[in-house]
Amino acid sequence: MISLQSLFSDALWVFGLAGVLATASYMNWVRGVRQWTWARTLNTPMLLAPLCFSLFLFSGGMTLAAFFSAWPTPWWQMIAWSVLAVLFGVQGVLYARTGRRTGWDAPIEGQSNHE
Repeated sequence: MISLQSLFSDALWVFGLAGVLATASYMNWVRGVRQWTWARTLNTPMLLAPLCFSLFLFSGGMTLAAFFSAWPTPWWQMIAWSVLAVLFGVQGVLYARTGRRTGWDAPIEGQSNHE
């Protein structure tokens, strides 16, 4: 049976997955326009912050889906998704702070030789 809680949790992980795909698509376009390599692109807060926030939403949605599931869900599965959600959330905040401080398209680990 569909409940409001299961609808919300399923919508959350689907929205997170859509965010991952949208981020990858946008960064592929930016990489082509700016003539960056993938190594340079994967080292920028412009990619990593939205990617981590999208993975945070996905992991949070999976946690809630396991919690509100009609079938018994193993306890370790809820803990694993919760830990991933916390880690992706913290990492997303750190990448966003780095992007605000040093610039969104500046490499995180110093200047890259791949430009």
